[in-house]
Amino acid sequence: MSDALNTASAQPCESLAPFVESFWMMKNPTDLDEQVITFPDGGIDLYFFRNAEVPIHTSLVGLETHSQSAYMPKQSVLFGVRLKLLAAEFLLKQPVAELLNDRITLDRGFADISSSDLEDFPSFVEKLESYFLALLDERVDPRKRIMSDMIYETNGAITVSNIAEAANWSSRQINRYFNKWLGLPLKSYCDILRFRHSFDSLKEGELFPEDGFNDQSHYIKLIKKYSSLTPKQLAHDKSDRFIQLSSKK
Repeated sequence: MSDALNTASAQPCESLAPFVESFWMMKNPTDLDEQVITFPDGGIDLYFFRNAEVPIHTSLVGLETHSQSAYMPKQSVLFGVRLKLLAAEFLLKQPVAELLNDRITLDRGFADISSSDLEDFPSFVEKLESYFLALLDERVDPRKRIMSDMIYETNGAITVSNIAEAANWSSRQINRYFNKWLGLPLKSYCDILRFRHSFDSLKEGELFPEDGFNDQSHYIKLIKKYSSLTPKQLAHDKSDRFIQLSSKK
């Protein structure tokens, strides 16, 4: 990602934290299209895009299992919301299983977001928070909440059996939930989160993280699976094209 792109992010309010990871913004104020590369990170994204030719375009992006290369058009802005796994059921109220490595266009006016809302990031966040809070009309099954909390607290470094025991929910039921709502089994989702968690060490030039992996060969295999690159290639790339590596905390 070029330094020409401006980015920002914001955390959700406490009530939305189990469902929303972050709100984010990217702007390309230049007169050149800028290449961006994204990696699988376990997020479901809502995109709100605007430029001179397109007043607003809204899309829903499912989970990704491989890297994606695209371009941020010149003089454009992209606001987004990265959703957690429970958001499919409790905020979107629809599975995203069929959107694995895919996306759909949403109707204009989704969440009552208009082109003018893409002029001010804090106002955008406030408006979407209000919209999402109004959708939380049912209690989350405690088993699902325990499952979600354990997955994110461990950055995916946990087994299905550990979650099943803690949540009092069978491994079969858990995987059925993941396949229905997200389009992949729990282990695959956890592997993506472990891959993502390695970004912090990669940014520091560390080629093997201290936790989350049993051995270096397993770590290298996972990195190559989701990025098509080796840890060394990722850590030493100086072009700053990689969104998550350059903008994640």
